[in-house]
Amino acid sequence: MMYKIGDGIISPLGATTEENYQAVRSGLTGIRQFKAGFRDLPYDLLASLISPKDLENLAAPFCGATTHMMSRYRQAMSAVFESAVTHTVPELYRQELFQSHKVALVFCTTKGDVDSFRELTEQAIKPKLYPWNVPQRMMDELKLNGKPYVVLNSTLAGMQAMMVANRLLCKGSPYDFVVVIGVELISPFTLYIMKELGLIGEQMLRPFDSTCDSTNPGESAACAIFVREERFLKDRQQLKMPVAIKFKKGAIATDPCGTLSPSAEGNSGRQGKVKHSQGEARHPQGEALQRAIRSVLTQESFRNLSFVNMHGVGQRAFDNVTSVAIEKAGLRKVPVNCFEANFGHSSGSTSLLDSLLCAKSLEKREVLPTLGYKEHGVEGQIQVVTSVKPSVKNSFIAVSSGFSGVNAAVLFSREK
Repeated sequence: MMYKIGDGIISPLGATTEENYQAVRSGLTGIRQFKAGFRDLPYDLLASLISPKDLENLAAPFCGATTHMMSRYRQAMSAVFESAVTHTVPELYRQELFQSHKVALVFCTTKGDVDSFRELTEQAIKPKLYPWNVPQRMMDELKLNGKPYVVLNSTLAGMQAMMVANRLLCKGSPYDFVVVIGVELISPFTLYIMKELGLIGEQMLRPFDSTCDSTNPGESAACAIFVREERFLKDRQQLKMPVAIKFKKGAIATDPCGTLSPSAEGNSGRQGKVKHSQGEARHPQGEALQRAIRSVLTQESFRNLSFVNMHGVGQRAFDNVTSVAIEKAGLRKVPVNCFEANFGHSSGSTSLLDSLLCAKSLEKREVLPTLGYKEHGVEGQIQVVTSVKPSVKNSFIAVSSGFSGVNAAVLFSREK
């Protein structure tokens, strides 16, 4: 097991975890209307986008004169890491993170640095742009030691990255620290994929609501820094941390959740596309997600859960499955929240971002609200929280479901 010692979030709502937390607590959203042509957008778009100028300014103090030469992706990775170290990491560990070889970096993503893909042609293949080389470039630029790892997956990439971090910090491991970073930035390539999958709507996202039919893309970067349990307990008195957040367990379970059908778009040359309309899911009960939840609950009683955080993307077929899974897993009476309407759907970083906000709310002993939910519109009987609620319980579960039937759940707890 491992303990969280640092965190950072950059989004349109703020440049630190605390700023983003307060924005969510106040019911704010970063989603707004952008006109076609803005940043090469092919059409008008409701989205949550980070200003490129703001991102460059956040990265400049750490990356120096070369900041403007870096892709937005690498700027975001550097800025969110430095934000975490500067604002949250205990003084005892700061120099060690930069100097020690006992530091691993786990980079979670769905597509990698897509902004730089335009540099690729049939005649020019640049391995440095591939996802597995992106974290090494960042470590070189910031002069970090240690070794990079990459988790390439769908929406749950951040959760899977934390599970990898937990394994890297097991007893006998050569590492004392793991830095987990997830970044999602919108590009024409990203929008094309989301459009093909029916994930871009013209209305504001409303998770689990009776009017839900839209998803809004989002941009964000998140960073979590963990320390090995034995090292944390040894240093605990020197750290002077009144509250500790512990990663207790994570689980992944899979089952097919989409169907392939011939494309109805003429002679496009494609074999088919994934359909996500209601009734077409092969596993409408969310069996795999139920298994993941039950697996992490072997480490905790549901009676000690402050809340469950889940992804409600604003599409009824998807939200139905996740809500039913929560109910069937025995958590129908546990408060549920979702942050998609605050940040949009930023797949590469969203599950990491959500987990950090949940950890912060566990520290503050409260449950954050779900923006956009008004009238229950999903089959699962879940208790969606719409206002800030106090809570004295000491654990939470965060869950995520991605394309191709990949599901994950993670369990965190609060210790004095």
